[in-house]
Amino acid sequence: MSPTVSVVCPVKNMEGRLQNLHSWLKACDSDFQIILVCDSCTDKTVEELQKMKKSLPSSQIEIIEGIYGSPGGARNAGFERARNEWVIFWDSDDIGSPKDLMSGLATQSRDLLDAVVFGYDIYSGDVARSNWTSWPTSQEKSMEMLSLNPGIWRICFKRLSIINLKFPNLNMAEDQLFINDFMQKLPNLEFSNAVTYKYFVNVSNQLTSNKSALVDLREAANLLAANLNAVSGARKFTLRIYGKILLTQMRKCDVSTKFQAGVRFIFLYVEYPVETTLLLKSILAGKSK
Repeated sequence: MSPTVSVVCPVKNMEGRLQNLHSWLKACDSDFQIILVCDSCTDKTVEELQKMKKSLPSSQIEIIEGIYGSPGGARNAGFERARNEWVIFWDSDDIGSPKDLMSGLATQSRDLLDAVVFGYDIYSGDVARSNWTSWPTSQEKSMEMLSLNPGIWRICFKRLSIINLKFPNLNMAEDQLFINDFMQKLPNLEFSNAVTYKYFVNVSNQLTSNKSALVDLREAANLLAANLNAVSGARKFTLRIYGKILLTQMRKCDVSTKFQAGVRFIFLYVEYPVETTLLLKSILAGKSK
């Protein structure tokens, strides 16, 4: 039997900029349930989505409207509607590949898995900035690579494996916190070299350039700091996620936040020199996104 997938996609004020979303929606067949969550839209996004839906062949496209307050809240609302075996969280300004996702899932021994992690390419406009190569042969090295590039959109979850998890109601890093919570369960993962996603950088209105959204990184850092001594088997993963967020604060936030993050990073380095050195090297080498 073919796998079935529910795709949850938050959409907010994307009027006139839905071409990427449309490109992968029209590639979805009956094996896909598409849940588009419109969060606090104040423009004509909903009208454009309704018009787009009528032009698409799939009958399994749902458009939900509400005030959810963050991408995390919107994803939670969408996940409540998910009914298929697998769930993936894609964004409206990137391009997923339903065909490659389905092919990648079909090659796995799916009954025993909690998630499959795929490859992705990075684009700036129409230009590819980096192309996916392959996962290391070692599971430990693959986990290391994932922790340095923990995009929610590259992980297809078994729905029942995340049924009790929630995204925090944050505008930034909510996806990394969700992945970290998932890793605390020590899940059974498979790493697939199928390239299932085009991630676009330097896009207007991205939250990574939104100063008010950057404030949420402080709460994300606090939550991860409290998690450092939780499940020992997932500690390395948490350390790297935590370190990445501290480094982002040091690059992009206000002076007081930069100072606090810098102090935290120094303490992190003193206690975990190997992991923090690895993180710094990966960022300097451009391997951590």
